[in-house]
Amino acid sequence: MDGSLGKAKRWRVPMVAATIAILVAACGNTAPSSETPKNGGTLIWALDSDATSLNPFVISTLPEFRVISFLFPNLYAADKNLNVVPDLADGMPSVSSDGLVWTVKLKKNAKWSDGTPITADDVLATQKIQGDPKLDTDYSYDWSKLKTIEKVDANTVKYTLTQPFAPFLASNLVGYVAPAEVYGKLDPAKIRDDPVSKAPTVFGGAYKLDKWIPGQEFDLSANPNYYNGRPHYDKVIGKIITDATAAANALINGDVAWHPSLGESGAGGISKAKKSSNVQVHTYQDLGYIDFRMNTRKGHIFDNVLTRQALASVLDKPSIVQAATQGAGAPLWGDIVPASWAYDANSVVKYPLDVNKAKSLMQQAGWTIGSDGVATRPNPTGSGTQKFVGKIRVRVHRRLQPDPRTGRLQHGPLQPAPAGAPRGAKLDRLFQPAAGLADRPGARHGQGNRCRDQGRPKGDLQPDREDHQR
Repeated sequence: MDGSLGKAKRWRVPMVAATIAILVAACGNTAPSSETPKNGGTLIWALDSDATSLNPFVISTLPEFRVISFLFPNLYAADKNLNVVPDLADGMPSVSSDGLVWTVKLKKNAKWSDGTPITADDVLATQKIQGDPKLDTDYSYDWSKLKTIEKVDANTVKYTLTQPFAPFLASNLVGYVAPAEVYGKLDPAKIRDDPVSKAPTVFGGAYKLDKWIPGQEFDLSANPNYYNGRPHYDKVIGKIITDATAAANALINGDVAWHPSLGESGAGGISKAKKSSNVQVHTYQDLGYIDFRMNTRKGHIFDNVLTRQALASVLDKPSIVQAATQGAGAPLWGDIVPASWAYDANSVVKYPLDVNKAKSLMQQAGWTIGSDGVATRPNPTGSGTQKFVGKIRVRVHRRLQPDPRTGRLQHGPLQPAPAGAPRGAKLDRLFQPAAGLADRPGARHGQGNRCRDQGRPKGDLQPDREDHQR
């Protein structure tokens, strides 16, 4: 949920068994005004956790992305309808008739906050760092379809692909550009720990960072060199309020004017805000989701699809979503969200609550269910037996720092783990195979990577919709 409140001024596991689509909203104290916006003043908004870095190459949490969005330019961006539009780019890219060569021109008036021009050198340096296999990052950059990138002149970049790749615009050209004079001099393998990650000094977005007080706030001021014109607010302050109830109260009491994630707190923030006469609330479905991922490697308890289907059949997803989000979420039955162009309600496979079916599926998967509700089976990779406890306890919580379980789930002994995933303008943005795995998590037919690759080269979105669904 996005929330805004005006005061002095008007402002308006490879199985998605427990996926939750969160609703988000925007709030303000008056109806939208047709008045001409005025310059000046300070916008105070709420963040539900602190950042660990402000380095665009390594950030991975939503609060970090939200702060970075004020500070760095995007080559292209998605508008409110998920259409890709130029930002730093001076128009849409020109594409050769064979679909292999993409040429992008940059705005000639664009400057960094220190007054130096933003040029093709910055675009090339950004791609070079992102594509470096030694880059120390939690983010996934996929430049596998790029053959070469060239500087045509100071304001023109030419990309040559290995094959026609329709998602290249949304998957690769939608994203930030960083100053080459700062980040191009850093060792990608050590970039995470460089002082610039905590204290960036050169910016190209609408604002620049004045100070970051860890655990308290981010103070930003308008960038006078911003290529799209002066932003209306002189200053933007991001207050870090980790307690969901305190954040909702801060919005209602006018201590913050905007809360972009109130609906994600699960603390009834939306209902509280709606009851306040000086807060305006708008809700809409987010592009991200929370899901329950399972370790399907042989020898783990979820290595059989029937076991995973059994768990899906005993999860009361509507009740879980209601309890976790206080009515601000909606059950999701796959990893394509309803707001996506690729979503098709008719192709969604739902698992209604059916305990008897779950027991049957467990038995078909080789489990023996005892009178105590504990299922056992011989260990498929060794001696002894494995146990599956029949009682499922769901506890919803939030971690405010990067979760160390990620590596353990990939390489260690964990069986399931909750996780979250964002979606971009193009579904393909996160539709990527995992290195070393035979197929993409979530694929029903065991052919997810093939279906993805069949859909990618086509020149428009609709023809590859069926491939993504399959």
